[in-house]
This record gives sequence, structure tokens and C-alpha cells, in this order.
Amino acid sequence: MNGAIYGRTVSSVPMQRRRRLVMSFEMVRMDRASSEPLYQQLYRQIREELESGSFDSSASRVPSSRVLAATLGISRPTVNQAFSKLLAEGYLQVRKRSGIFVADHLPATFLKAARLTATPRTEHCPRVARRVTRMTDFRRGRQLDVGIGGPPSVTFVAGLPAVDEFPIAVWERLREQVLAKKGAHLLRYASSRGEIELRKAIAAYLCDFRGANCHHDQIVVVGGMQQAMLACALALINEGEVAWIEDPVFHQARNVLGFVGAKTVPRPIDREGLVIGKCSRQNSPRLILVTPSHQFPLGVTMSLKRRKALIDFAESRDGYILEDDYDFEFRFDGPPLPCLQGLDHAGRVIYSASMSKILYPSLRIGFLVAPPQLVDTLVKVRAIMDQHSPAIDQATLARFITEGFFLSHVKRIREIYAKRRLFFIEQFQKWLGDYFVLEVTPAGLHFIAWLRRAEDFPLIMRAREQTGVWARPLSFFCIKAQLDPAFVFGFAAWSHAQIEQGLAKLASAVKQLKRRGAGNGSSFQIDRVSPATSSYWPSTAV
Repeated sequence: MNGAIYGRTVSSVPMQRRRRLVMSFEMVRMDRASSEPLYQQLYRQIREELESGSFDSSASRVPSSRVLAATLGISRPTVNQAFSKLLAEGYLQVRKRSGIFVADHLPATFLKAARLTATPRTEHCPRVARRVTRMTDFRRGRQLDVGIGGPPSVTFVAGLPAVDEFPIAVWERLREQVLAKKGAHLLRYASSRGEIELRKAIAAYLCDFRGANCHHDQIVVVGGMQQAMLACALALINEGEVAWIEDPVFHQARNVLGFVGAKTVPRPIDREGLVIGKCSRQNSPRLILVTPSHQFPLGVTMSLKRRKALIDFAESRDGYILEDDYDFEFRFDGPPLPCLQGLDHAGRVIYSASMSKILYPSLRIGFLVAPPQLVDTLVKVRAIMDQHSPAIDQATLARFITEGFFLSHVKRIREIYAKRRLFFIEQFQKWLGDYFVLEVTPAGLHFIAWLRRAEDFPLIMRAREQTGVWARPLSFFCIKAQLDPAFVFGFAAWSHAQIEQGLAKLASAVKQLKRRGAGNGSSFQIDRVSPATSSYWPSTAV
């Protein structure tokens, strides 16, 4: 027999012990040809497994003598004799009406002996591939745990949506409906292109609301924006070939290009978007990553003239443009702008977006709209990543869109964000207006706050550490750009009360530090402003 023995998981069984994983003792082997008695063999092997400490605390219940005897093909008295010896020595304990469990504290003499005889671990520096060392991600250990467990604190980190406003009840009802209708079909392997119903729903939505020009056969469903970027980079860029990227930029885009071995060329941003400038044909980019609707993090909207020029440039250099439309639904002043892909008649724009900001980040569903000649290539690349996104989630999302819930949610959440945006502006001016000039752009879920005095930068950095308000410095997103000191504040994920509380806490910490002169002698560095970046002053401020 194989596998661990599980208790029942039916919700009507209230006792927690029946939901716990039972230790399986799968590695126990009974040698009937040995001179050692069977009960002694069982006792010794169980004791050794317990002394190793390799079992999980959630798997501390021991199987019954009947189950273990049947599993090992021995008699119950043999098992009971081994258990009796383990109970007497303190390895096991009996809990009334629950069963036999591993003792909370194992015999110290044996544990001490095990520690003395254990082979010391040899630390070494692993040899990793060059593609890993080219990445600019220097996080380690728990720094890599970017998810949020439990209710989020008020951090003002950019890019976090208001997941508490997502219509979970509607989503779960639709999920039940698609499971009832399609059943086991959704449990099998799915298409690497994405479920046909979802691709049709996305294509119709993009054509109607984003001004796209596409057919559902051009759509490839992926596992979010980062996978979309990686798939395009792997499909189009050979090691050492040039890729253009905005500067400043979303840091994971830079990591993706480094990972595939691209020669990354940062391009500056002016008031019309990415600056094309001049370049030799030998250094022409194979791929250009842009956020034309709302540049991250500066918030610039690419002008129509620059959009057309960028498409013409890509066509003339046999390159492609990856359009990242990361927050396409959140424009608060004026009508939504059509996407870059809708202007492309040369087949040079790959449109990408995800549901992370609109619905919820852990859904891990995004999509690419590729020129017809690239679709099969991207599907092949996507297939070797993780084959496909969960079919159940895809089917649920398709119905969520086609039955009108998506549009209703977008309208509702946009109104919520608009109110939070105005409230954030008001409260920011109240609490931090003496230190910052807040730049207000027509779209997006974050603001840039420019420091009035560069010498206050160390104070803000220290206040961040004290309060846990982790608005990132703008320099974090820069490659070569040297901009005036500023911070990027997100606002979408927090209620009015949380916004006021967080800003007040940060302001209080700054004032206390300023009174104590805590910024003097700080190790925090500020990039000096270059005359070439003089266009980066706030255009609309409060």
C-alpha cells in the first residue's frame, strides 16, 4: 500500500484530528528472514524516523494498529508490542478519544546523541547559469516572499488593487455553474492558446472598449504580465541582441530582459512618451517594451504622433513593440484612449494585459494579442513554461465577461478608485504638503510625489522604515535616468480611513525625525539632477 493515510475532510466532521495528515511510515520495511523480531524491527525503524525530526508537525498522528498491520502485512499484536515500547520510552503518547500521537517532547538523550553524530552541512556557493546572474534582483530569503498573508497594512505600495471589493459571491456562483456544465473536461489538460470561450470574450471586449483590431485566434492566454514579457522576449530575442526599455521602468521588465541575455538599452521619457532618437541599424532593437497608455511610473501618456512614429520605426528596423497596457481601465479624466495595437497595420505591435489590477492578482491570467505570424511561436513558448493557465479559472472568467459582470465590476471599482484618488490628494496635501509636490496625472493607481527639498530625502527614507509605509523612491525604478528625488505612492488598496491613518503616521514620523535632526549623516544617497532631465518637473501639481 502506498501514500499517507488521511482522515476524512467532510466539513460535517467537527473534530480537527480527522482533518490532520496521519504519519504513513512508508519507509518501514519488515525483513522476515532477519533474526531480529518483527516487533523490534518496527520499533527501531519508527524510533529512527522520529529521531530524524523529518516529519511535519501537521502529521503527528500515528496510524492505528489495525491500519498499520494491514499496510505492513503483519499481525496487530506485533504492532501493539512495538507501540507499547515506544509509549514506555516517551516517543508516543495517547490522547483520549483521539488516538496515538508523536510525543510533544521526544526523549532528550536520543535527540542529543543524534545531534552529536549528525554530519555537519558544508556551505558552498552554487554555480548558477549566467542568465540568473544577469538579473538585477538581489533579494534573498524572506525578501522573496512578496505575497501578503492576511489583511494588508497601509504600505502605499504601488500596484495593489482593492481585492476586498471583488465580487467573490458572484465569481463562486459562476465557478459552480461552469463546473456543473463542463465537469471533468475542466480538470484535464487545457489548450496552450487558452480556452476558446475566454479568447472570444477578450477579443470582443478589446475591440469594443480598447480600440483594438484583433481576432480571437490572435490571443494567447498567459499567466500574467511577467509571463507575457518573458514569452515575448524568449520568442524574439537572441542572446546579445538589443531590446529597448523605458527609463524609469517597472523593475521586473528589466529582469526579464537580463534573464534572456538581451542587450538592454534604456530610453528616456519626455512629455510625449518614449524618446526614439537615433540608432544605427546594427544596434536596432528586436523588441521595444512600452507602457503608452500610462507610463510606469511617471504617468506620461504617449502622444498620437509618437505612437505612429514608434510603429514606423519598428517596421523599418524589423523589430516588434510589446505594449504593456497594465492599468488600461483606470483613466479618471477624459475618455479612455485607444491602445497602440489598434493603430498598427504593419503587424509590429504585441498587445499585453492582465486581470491582476482589475480583478485580483492571484488569478494569474493575462493575455497577448499577437500579429498572426507570431501566434504559433508564442504558443510554443508558452507551452514549455507551464502548458496552460487553470481551465476552471479561464472558464469562470469567460462567463464573468460574457454575462456582463466584468463591465459592472469595472464601472463600480473605477468609481471607488476615483473617490479614493481624490481623498488621497486631499489628505496628502493636508499631512505631507510641506514636504512634497504631488503630481496628478489623468490615469493610474499611483502618484509621484516630488520632494520640495532634496535634503529631506533621508528623513523620508527613515520614516518609511519606522512606519512601514513603503512608498518606493523613484530612483528604484531608474536605470540611467537621474531625476529629481521623489516617491511613488499607491492608493487603490486602502479605504479612506486607512489612507488618512497612513499619511498621518508617515507625517508624524517625519516631523519627529526632523526635530531630532535624524537625517544628518544619513547613508542614503540622492542622485544628482542632470540638465538633460530638466523636463521631469511636475506638470500638474497640488
